[in-house]
Amino acid sequence: MADDLDLVSKLSIEEKAIREFRLKCISPDDGKYGKAIDTLRDFLSAEAEWRACVSLQGVLLQTRVEFGQAKPKHLIEFGLVLDKIDLLNMALLEEKVTHHDQLAVIEEIGRFVSPETKALLHPGTTSYDILDTARARLLKRVWVEIIRPEIAKSVKKLCDLAEDTKDVIQVGRTHLQNTSPVLFGGVLAGYVARLAERVFRCDMYFNDLRGKISGIVGTGASIDMVVGDGKSMEFEKTVLACLELKPDYTATQITQKERLADVGHGLVSLMHVLGDFTNDMRMLYSSAIGEVSDREASERLGGSSADAGKNNPINWENISGKVAVVESGMRVLYEMIHSDFQRDLRGSVQARYQPNAMIAETYESFVRLNKSLETLSVNENRIAENLNAVRENPTEAMVAILRAEGFVHSKYGVGHEFVKVMGREAKRSGRKLLYVCQEDKEFLEQYKRLTIIKQCILQGRLEDYLGSACERASANISYAKSV
Repeated sequence: MADDLDLVSKLSIEEKAIREFRLKCISPDDGKYGKAIDTLRDFLSAEAEWRACVSLQGVLLQTRVEFGQAKPKHLIEFGLVLDKIDLLNMALLEEKVTHHDQLAVIEEIGRFVSPETKALLHPGTTSYDILDTARARLLKRVWVEIIRPEIAKSVKKLCDLAEDTKDVIQVGRTHLQNTSPVLFGGVLAGYVARLAERVFRCDMYFNDLRGKISGIVGTGASIDMVVGDGKSMEFEKTVLACLELKPDYTATQITQKERLADVGHGLVSLMHVLGDFTNDMRMLYSSAIGEVSDREASERLGGSSADAGKNNPINWENISGKVAVVESGMRVLYEMIHSDFQRDLRGSVQARYQPNAMIAETYESFVRLNKSLETLSVNENRIAENLNAVRENPTEAMVAILRAEGFVHSKYGVGHEFVKVMGREAKRSGRKLLYVCQEDKEFLEQYKRLTIIKQCILQGRLEDYLGSACERASANISYAKSV
């Protein structure tokens, strides 16, 4: 048994070093969820940012060649040394030598290229021509290549589950009280359509991120000095087109950050919809309701350190809890919109935190969701049991039917008041609502005039009281698939 618990000895040297590093991390994005977000490191890490800065210098050099301001040999030389560039050394140069990130980029590249080629780098640009542009490109890519595909898995799984359970009738719940029925699959379809709509919005926001190659105050004057008078806007568009970005013509020394706030809003609203869904699921998971469970957790048990027999909704609660964490990043993104004149350093430090942390938590939430959906168990027997109370007391359906008939009781008035009185008596006596109502002669006469379907509904056949729920579910599933 002791050997089974010695997990450190089973790690490779590299794995042990990584795990020890994560124990020292302050951010739970690395310390707690590091493995789950490993795929984001090529886009959101410091290493990814350094690499993107090098790449952008290459695009600038390539564009200078196209504009006749550099020779093909310079670009060839640059390409040949890319595998020699050491990103760690670049970071150390910033820390110990240049005390500036983009100067460190130039010095590291300069270690391997000729002085002539080095002199052609960073043509009239400022550090935030490089950083803001590189970050915009990385954020667009991480959404398209990593996050969106993970959400697409969730959408597909939820669509499949919704279609599989579209005929499962579940008690509706408003104000946490039982009421007329819904389709379990229809509820899922509603959530998946909402998630898909948020994805559509995020597509818009991420794809509208912009870059800049317009110099220290955004006028393009320094670019004109390098590539030719009057050519700065054309040069900027050409560089950014290589990165699939549009220019931000409102940029000063920095791109304006409203679009970054839009990205944040997209993530927050996406997470709120996800949180709404996962919170409903965790309540359905509760002992009192018990309509869903987790196959693996129910076999394993021991979700509580005190109660070894509990089956806790761990993933559903974790996801629900992350919503507030993601939302908290908006305070930073909104503040980044502000700048004293053409630039100050407030936004520089803020950009080291957001929206990267928001993205990491959002991504990890959908990874966790996909894991949960794979082992989700829908307890149709429990769903049917929970619906029985409404079958026996279909008060809302009775009100709707009596309103349709224009029923007015001589003593109690309109149908709503009549059902309220009868409903109280049914609960007090423990009898079915219809039986109590049929003791009233005026109701009994009205009941005999009802259509067979309406009579069956009042008898508890709630399968006939679903309106267009199935069609609505199908429409939502189709929409989610289209997105």
